[in-house]
Amino acid sequence: MERQQDAARALHDRRESFELDHLQKLNDALQVLARTAARMHHADMLASRESGRYGSTPVSEELSEENRVASQEVRMLRGLVLDDELREQVHLAQRTINALGWTAFSDPTEATAAFMASITQLNEAQDRIAARTREIYLASTAGRPPALPA
Repeated sequence: MERQQDAARALHDRRESFELDHLQKLNDALQVLARTAARMHHADMLASRESGRYGSTPVSEELSEENRVASQEVRMLRGLVLDDELREQVHLAQRTINALGWTAFSDPTEATAAFMASITQLNEAQDRIAARTREIYLASTAGRPPALPA
């Protein structure tokens, strides 16, 4: 009986460590994605002053590649999120922020509003990641296993 309890506790500890590690990496990756998206938005805003259209001038290859790598990192880590609702929220935030790179706006003000809305979604996903991280730590310090995600 004691051996089974030890094995169950070890399994729980590994699962908890896995989840915490991936939530932290995902949170960091989302921050990198937000920064590259902000740099792309800024480049598009500068280009729109000359062209009159947001998103009609390609950003630099270097910046485009940074954004692609950042998005790929989020995608890989997102797939390891145990909580289905959190995983979907991260996916929605990522899709929304990436869609800015594929959209041309005739009015740069609309582009800025869309950019800000995408950042808000990303911030909300990061808030959920932080809440789940706190939940795991609080349950751990209270001596009980955290609730499993749905």
